[in-house]
Amino acid sequence: MEREPETDPIIDLIPAMVWSATSEGMLDFANQHFLEFIGAPLEEISGVGFYKLFHPDDTSHLASEWRDIMASKHAREVVGRLRRADGQYRWCTLRQKPRLDAEGTVLRWYGVVLDIEDRKQAENALKETKTALAASEQNLSLIINSLPVLVWSARPDGSADFVNKSWLDYAGRPADQILDWGFLELYHPDDIPGMVDIWKRDLEHSDHTVLKGRIRGADGKYRWFYFSGRKLVDANGVVRWFGVNIDIEDLQRAENALRESEAALRESEHKLSLIINTIPAMAWSCTSDGQLEYFNRNLIDYVGLPFEEIVGFGFYRMFHPDDVEPMRMAWDDIVASKKSRPVDARIRRADGEYRWFNLRQSPLLDSDGNVVRWYGVVVDIEDRKRAEESLRQSQSDLAHVTRMTATGELAVSIAHEVNQPLMAIVTNAGTCLRWLQPGHTDIEQARLAAERIVKDGHRAGDIIASIRALAQKSPARMEQTDLKGALRDVLDLLRGELRHREIELDLDLPKWSLEVIGDRTQLQQVVLNLVMNSAEAMTAASSERRIRIRCTEDEQRFVRVSVSDSGRGVPPEELDRVFEAFYSTKADGIGMGLSICRSIIEAHGGRIWASAADSRVGTVFTFTLPMAEVTADYDR
Repeated sequence: MEREPETDPIIDLIPAMVWSATSEGMLDFANQHFLEFIGAPLEEISGVGFYKLFHPDDTSHLASEWRDIMASKHAREVVGRLRRADGQYRWCTLRQKPRLDAEGTVLRWYGVVLDIEDRKQAENALKETKTALAASEQNLSLIINSLPVLVWSARPDGSADFVNKSWLDYAGRPADQILDWGFLELYHPDDIPGMVDIWKRDLEHSDHTVLKGRIRGADGKYRWFYFSGRKLVDANGVVRWFGVNIDIEDLQRAENALRESEAALRESEHKLSLIINTIPAMAWSCTSDGQLEYFNRNLIDYVGLPFEEIVGFGFYRMFHPDDVEPMRMAWDDIVASKKSRPVDARIRRADGEYRWFNLRQSPLLDSDGNVVRWYGVVVDIEDRKRAEESLRQSQSDLAHVTRMTATGELAVSIAHEVNQPLMAIVTNAGTCLRWLQPGHTDIEQARLAAERIVKDGHRAGDIIASIRALAQKSPARMEQTDLKGALRDVLDLLRGELRHREIELDLDLPKWSLEVIGDRTQLQQVVLNLVMNSAEAMTAASSERRIRIRCTEDEQRFVRVSVSDSGRGVPPEELDRVFEAFYSTKADGIGMGLSICRSIIEAHGGRIWASAADSRVGTVFTFTLPMAEVTADYDR
């Protein structure tokens, strides 16, 4: 290997990888920069050893290129990847030149290797960018032509220089018939003057345009379109307008229909307002939370108060002071439950008089079941209230007559019941006197006889008090009452009658007291009527005569009382009618007893009904009453 020592320092200082090879292409020299780059001594890469420096994927290509260069004796640039000292491959360009003798024979080859990794990466990035840009342009073209709107662009003078495929498809014409000013031939003649004026105005004085007009389609029909465009200036100062035309035919029809509907609605609202203010009723509406927001002229005139004073929750001022709190509780419950129910209250008239009214309401609900608004009416029920009061008085009078009739029918049995303690008093009095006679004096026995006299006297007094209570004509007294004690008192009066009729009485009562809110006498009348009806139903019965009275408490805190018998029973088709006034299954009945019973039970907040007995013999009459909130008092 020939080297010129005086050139070595210069060659090693060159900032490039310099090499030389024999005429046969065998590497025989590499400068220090080259050796440092590959991190190997010359001995490892001399000859054909330099091929192992290249990337395995590039070796075959580079070898073929090197053979062609040596054969042609013409230098050219070759690119490949060269392994650096750290094992990383970097793109490099290999440049070479032959040294020829006078006959043109190659004496040696000289060359350089230049690291072009950064340039290669930049080229790759540029190539990827160009590819992405081409794909983006293709996608953009595809998107623009796929948009379901008419896309266009225009020159600064307003003439069209582009329309998308949707435009062409809608118009059914080639682009050259639409571009420039050809699009005007497709606009509705009535719309062209106004549209052109707006378009020219915006071209000169604005950077955007918005207008509306009709365009003729391929089918020859005009449809309404919304035009929207914007002016854009590129980096070179070139001005273009870009925009879209959106089909609003259906929207335009909807707007026209809406305008017609709004006009009809205003007319309807006017008529409705006339109707609401003219109808002989007091109408109102409230917000979802129960605040008054509207009431008609009739209500305003009746209460004589300005709207400002009763709007919102101020409407409570209309009610009687005694009705305000119950009304507030009822209305709060209705609003919270979203369920309507009528409420009665007294409202002050403009002259200061209070009259009874029935307030009825109904909620307007949305699709989710939420209240949007409350609507209601206020109906004058003063006359009805008076009629109801008169009816209650008549019912009370009739109930008193019924009790007196029943008491009269039981007179013999009651007299027997009263006679028993009286006879016991006489007997015990005689016994007491006998034990007090001289020679037979026994103070202890006399004391016991006197105690029996007192006991029998109280018993006679209780019987007389029960008869007096049934016979009294007094208004109903709703108070806390022990239903079990009331049952026992009335049954004590009936025991003699039941014995006389040879009827057995089974009484099934709980050990604890059953407290209800009600009128003791009226509740006793219900039991009296039911037991006497059962007794009369068994008059002709040849089988066992038995009346069972059962009293229980259910899970809803209601007392359930049932009276069953083994009599002839009520036909199934008549079970629902026996509580009707003047309807009776007895030949000599007037049909008021059970009707009065129903009135009494319902007035106490309960329910009464009849059903066939489980044994298919006889009838069961059952009624329920709400229990009072008291602590259970167990019998001892």
